[in-house]
Amino acid sequence: METLACGHVAHPGARRVCPHMLNPAENEDVAYVRLLAGNGLDGDLCCLDCDRDGDPELTVVCEGCVALYDDDESGYFEGWRGEPGVVERPEPVDGTVTATPLPGPVLDLAPLPSPHGEPSWLVLGEDGQWLLRLSPRDTAYHRVCPVAVPAEANAQRRLHVSPDGRFAAVVNDRGRFGRVYDLASGKATIKLDGGTYHCDQVPLSLVFFRYAGSTLVAHRTDWNRLDISDPATGQLLTGRAQDRIAGLFHGELRVSPDGRWIADDSWAWAPAGIPYVWDLRRWAGDNVWESDDGPSRQRLCQRFYFWNEPMCWIGDSLLAVSGIGADDEAMLPGARIFDAETGLELNTFAGPSGALFSAGRRLYAAGADGLTIWDPFTGERTGTVPGFVPTHQHRDAGVLAAIRDGQLLTWAY
Repeated sequence: METLACGHVAHPGARRVCPHMLNPAENEDVAYVRLLAGNGLDGDLCCLDCDRDGDPELTVVCEGCVALYDDDESGYFEGWRGEPGVVERPEPVDGTVTATPLPGPVLDLAPLPSPHGEPSWLVLGEDGQWLLRLSPRDTAYHRVCPVAVPAEANAQRRLHVSPDGRFAAVVNDRGRFGRVYDLASGKATIKLDGGTYHCDQVPLSLVFFRYAGSTLVAHRTDWNRLDISDPATGQLLTGRAQDRIAGLFHGELRVSPDGRWIADDSWAWAPAGIPYVWDLRRWAGDNVWESDDGPSRQRLCQRFYFWNEPMCWIGDSLLAVSGIGADDEAMLPGARIFDAETGLELNTFAGPSGALFSAGRRLYAAGADGLTIWDPFTGERTGTVPGFVPTHQHRDAGVLAAIRDGQLLTWAY
């Protein structure tokens, strides 16, 4: 075993470094970039001065010194140079996209239970005053119930539907207010208020889920507080004092397909996006503090000035989070895969961008140029559907969907 440039007799590291990064202990404040060369995320490291000079001199150091930079124990990562490598493993893809004319303009739509596989949708009409039903062969919308949600400047209307199709919520993302409706009676059962403190920075946190045979709804009741309510009666089920509630701004909520885990795309002052996951069943059944400091609560990562980014569940226990990097100015398009129970990062690979969806063992990314399909366990790209950029998923029907030019576009995965 030879003595390396860092002065250590050890195994060589997987990355070379410039001369100003030979000793991480002495250069712990050095700002550096990663030089990608088309081999996944592998890349050498060089300081900003050497990066500006171009064609930096690079040398081999030991794996321990490289690890100090890789683990953020030394230096400040400032960005990526070059292009990452994407491994292709082509699989057959039927790229047929079905276009169905819509009976009228819509603000948003959400899937309704479709046990026979033909997608039915609940639609929020363009005027924002009616919830409408649309089935596959309909040529007209069917009115379900009127909507009355206070208007807020610069907010965007969003529609949520419960897994059993009985309840819906219309909320003002990047706003304060919303309403939960019982679709059978048409009555508003909960008047939502997420608070005023920086509510313009995040969606109005809300998600329906099933627990112990009942439908419940998790929602924000203040900037740093999440609660669970019964959407049938409006009863609050997680009443508790404020003294232990964490100082996080709650954002987009996602429930795993089996209903066990919940993910929160939250942020905290710095500011930094900090996605968390915790056990939804424990929160609903055993511990009203589970969302604040419960033992199942896992902090996944931290990214400065970077939140409101796509995430989705893969199967019942893995969460895909968009973006590779520590802050918005050093972010590479890609996906990070975390285990909900342990919080461990299991895989990271470059490539996926845009909204994320999943079904089975595939990850779908709705990039600007079309849909890309990935194996999240290997990081390989397995197919594309050019020009199709979905915004919604209908799990019962097995389709991704988008609204464009007065049509509902669907693709069956």
